[in-house]
Amino acid sequence: MTATLPMFPLPTMRLTRAAGVVLMAALLSACSTFSKSDSATAPSSRNLLTQSSGNTASPRPLASNGDAAAEGLKLARLLRDQGRYEGAAGVYAQLEQRGSLKPLELLEYASVAAPTQSPRDNLALFGRARRALNEAGTTLTPAATVTLCNGLGRARMAMGQSDAALQDFDCTLAADANNVAALNAKGVLLDASGDHAQARKLLAQAWELDPSDFRVLNNLALSHLASGDAQEAIRLLSQADAVQLPTLKLNLAFAQVLQGDDAAARKTLEGIMAPALVPQALADFAQRRQRIRDGAAVGSELMAASRHVLLLREKEANGNG
Repeated sequence: MTATLPMFPLPTMRLTRAAGVVLMAALLSACSTFSKSDSATAPSSRNLLTQSSGNTASPRPLASNGDAAAEGLKLARLLRDQGRYEGAAGVYAQLEQRGSLKPLELLEYASVAAPTQSPRDNLALFGRARRALNEAGTTLTPAATVTLCNGLGRARMAMGQSDAALQDFDCTLAADANNVAALNAKGVLLDASGDHAQARKLLAQAWELDPSDFRVLNNLALSHLASGDAQEAIRLLSQADAVQLPTLKLNLAFAQVLQGDDAAARKTLEGIMAPALVPQALADFAQRRQRIRDGAAVGSELMAASRHVLLLREKEANGNG
């Protein structure tokens, strides 16, 4: 079934990975001029490893390897806190190549790089962090455990490794039973496996914890839809804002067609697409309704319907509608 995965939106302004590497190279070749009490970095609670502040000392003629690594980490965190994730990831990557990252800092790198690279690369990076932590015998805080297990789980989920991803999200929930991202992701995985009742239990819990997360609402509604309860799916999806959440409105229209309320579906679609395209979308929905009645899976038909609407909107944008 179609589901919105946990995501971390990225700011529109980014520093590229290449720019971050250039900054890192310049930093490592320069003298150490920053004070340890520099307040430009994010609050220490955002760092998996808290650095202690040293006493202010007079400038030294050359930075040692340790000093250069500390300044590099400071730069990476500064870029991260400014939302420049690609640049920050480039600096962390240079530090890892130099062997300058401690295990918790490697985990920090993985969490920052996650939105900027492929699931396969994320799985490899979080895997390196886990091995380093295990080899060092590091005892993780609940927050660090959540970062590690959710990172592994998201990567495996995106790669279709459902069983392993479920274990990762269970790891998260053992450390934080109310973690919304893990509850949502596990609910999606259980729903895809056919365990709709348990999926809805987890998704309802996540929705109760964070009623502002409409991705959870969407997944909960789709679970009801997959179970044949179009009426409850309609009730849930009707709470979505058509302007801000057109995908949820598209799902609402599909549920309304399955319920036999084509007039309501037409009105819903008119809120998210050109009126001239609505009849074509409704005709496609009606065909898929019949396919579902003939035994086709709701999830696969909804995905196909979404792709069809997307194509219609692209044609309209290109002047071919």
